[in-house]
Amino acid sequence: YERKGGNLGGPQKAYERYHQSKLANLLFTQALHEKLVARGSSVKALACTPGVCGTDMFVQVASAGGRKADLSRVPSPEDGCLAQLKCIADPSLSSGELWGPPGMGGPPVQVRMAPPTVLVDAQAKEDLWAVCERATGPFDL
Repeated sequence: YERKGGNLGGPQKAYERYHQSKLANLLFTQALHEKLVARGSSVKALACTPGVCGTDMFVQVASAGGRKADLSRVPSPEDGCLAQLKCIADPSLSSGELWGPPGMGGPPVQVRMAPPTVLVDAQAKEDLWAVCERATGPFDL
């Protein structure tokens, strides 16, 4: 949880940092959901994922080793935003849910939020929340 100038582990660790940021987003969403529920709030904390889609990041990863990225095999970035749009516009969703495409694309479905037991526990949520508040300042829910 330290500031390292965006260079944690150097360029070879960029993909690892990407995955860690996604884990932090899910952890933060669950912590926010729990805080909102504890306060009896009607505000929803939702998480979404685009899944694999034809972004520049996909091209970079798929092209590693000199291969050409085949964008015809993955959903478009526009299709990748469907879960985000669902979370924004569907009033039937419940706080604490995660939405994303099934497999390699398609209309968003609820993804069971079953985090690993390592790094995703009550202490991790408290630690991440504290780091976020140090970065942005405290906020009341």
